[in-house]
Parts: sequence; structure tokens; C-alpha cells
Amino acid sequence: MLFVILSSVLLLFLLIQVAFYILPAIGVKKKTVVEVYDSDLPPVSVIIACRNELQNLKSNIQYIINQQYPKFEVVIVDDNSTDGTSEYFSNLEDTPPCSIKIVENDGHGKKSALSCGIRAAAYENLIFTDADCYPASEKWILGMMSHFDEANPLVVGYGELSGKTFAARFSSYDAALIAMQYMGFASLGHAYMAVGRNMAYSRKLWDILGGFSSHSDMASGDDDLFVMTAAKHIRPAVCLSPEAKTISPAKDSFTKLLRQKSRHVSTSEKYSLLDKFLSGGEIVTRTLFYAVAIAMLFVNWKIALAFVGVRLIIAMFSLAWFCRSAKNEFNLFMSLIFDIFAPIFYFTLLVYRIFNRETEW
Repeated sequence: MLFVILSSVLLLFLLIQVAFYILPAIGVKKKTVVEVYDSDLPPVSVIIACRNELQNLKSNIQYIINQQYPKFEVVIVDDNSTDGTSEYFSNLEDTPPCSIKIVENDGHGKKSALSCGIRAAAYENLIFTDADCYPASEKWILGMMSHFDEANPLVVGYGELSGKTFAARFSSYDAALIAMQYMGFASLGHAYMAVGRNMAYSRKLWDILGGFSSHSDMASGDDDLFVMTAAKHIRPAVCLSPEAKTISPAKDSFTKLLRQKSRHVSTSEKYSLLDKFLSGGEIVTRTLFYAVAIAMLFVNWKIALAFVGVRLIIAMFSLAWFCRSAKNEFNLFMSLIFDIFAPIFYFTLLVYRIFNRETEW
């Protein structure tokens, strides 16, 4: 009787896990840069909101200035920095082939800074990234805009994380898996998330949705909550072109990663039940799957290992395919370790959230 119960529960969790891997993999198709004529390309404002990130901006601004795109500007919103950001970039304004506009904000947080940048932008079409990010190629803007549609003016891009420490490599694995799922489900018609370091939309859409007013009480959510709101009215496009991704450093320690993840999950209280399931269901059912598999080891270890083996094959194949499509590094050995380690990390995050509710910019 115990064998039947454990087998049935394992099968249920396995089927849910398969859905979280196979469906997104089917949904996400490899996107390449579309060849279009210059006359078809509208001007674009690239918006970067920052606070005390002068060194990051110095390192990454050239990647943006060198974009192969007919007409664009860079809007840097200095949110009350004390490191000389405004002074430094004021001397770089009107740098060919694009202009750099400095906008000073009053230090009321990222959403306020982004709103300030959107209002100051010269052009209708907007692309967003972060100060610590750089485009993977000179065709980043072109790649994102090639998926832009006036009827559905929102493009969800991919933001790769990189690093050498164990924490950074886990963060990179985790970001790739999450991206595969939210981009995959968006391709299937249900968008619930994006990353602020690589997304694009029109100012008209932002105005129609009331900006960030529906979640202005939260420090985070300028990306995922905005996409959820927009998805009720339009169908966002997905851009997985390797040339159109951004790359940024992952947190190099688990303390920093816990703080970052805590801030990200703080927006989940605004999610619908379906969106909560899509965003958190994979890790929850993976944890339960492993727990039941461990119990099954004491009843029939061969069946337990068979279930685990099937799940790992599906999970690793799907993630490897996604990483290959995005030209993201995939290490099978480390991914297997991270697959088992992730439930431990997220349980730690749950405990961390109970005792730490602080937010940061």
C-alpha cells in the first residue's frame, strides 16, 4: 500500500515537473536578429536608472554607445547619487553616434527614477537596462526592436548572469532556468515576468497602464508586475536572440544573493494564484519530488532512482537546449549539483524572508 501511494505521488510530481520543463522549451523558439531596413527602425531611448554606480557605468556605457542602430539616445537617471555620476556624464553628452542625457531624480527609489527617465525620453520607444549590465553585441537594440510590434509594444528579453564563485554560478543557473520558464510561458500566451535589465516597451503603453501606479507601494515590480498588468491587454513578444541579450555579474556570495532574491520575491503578494504557481511551482514541486523520492528509497530504491533519473534527463535536456539557444554556458555536472542544491537554497530564502523584510534600491 505504501509503495502504491509513494509511486502515485512521485508520478504526480514528475508530471508537473515535466510540464515546467517541456512546455517552456516548446514555447521558446530560437530568435535571431531580423534583417530590416533602416527606414523601418524607429528611434529609441535607452533608459538606465542608477544610484552610486559610476564605476559600472564607466565600464559599460561604451557597449551601449557603440550599438549599430540608426537613431537612439541614452537617458541616465541619477537617483540622488553621491559618487559624481551626473558631473561625469554631463561631459559626455552628445557623444556620437548617440546623445547621452543626464536626468537627476530626488532619490525616491527605482520606480520613481524610471518614471523620471520615461518622461524625459525624447522618443516613444524605450529599452531598459541596468548600470551593471552590458549588451552581448552591437545588435542589442536592433534585436529587441526587431520583435517590437505597435499592436503589442512590449518585448521581454534575456538577461544572462555571469561569475566564477559557487554562488555566482548557482545564480547564473537559476536565472537561466527562470528565464526559460517565464519566456516559454510568455511565448505560449501567458506572460507573468520579465527582468528590468533587458526589456522594451512604448511610452504610450506605460501611460495607458498608469505607469507603476498599481504597485507604487512596493520597492520592486517595475518589471514583473508591469508585465503582468500589460499582459491583460496585449501579448508581449519574446526575444531570445543571443545578440540581443544583456550580461551582468551575478552576486558572488550567498548573503548578497539572499538579499537580492528576497527583494525579488517581495512582489509575489501581488501575483495572481496562477502566476504564483508558474513562478514558484517548479521549485516547490521539485522539493516535494525529492522528499518523496527519498522516502521511496526505503521501499523500493530501484523505482526511486528510476523516477529521479527520468526527471533529471528531462530537466537537463531542456535547460541545455535553452542555454544553447541563448549561447549561455551550460555545465552538466554543475547543473546536476545545482538541481539538488536549489531546494536547500530556497528553503533558506524562506527562512531569511521571515526574519528579514528590509528592501533596497
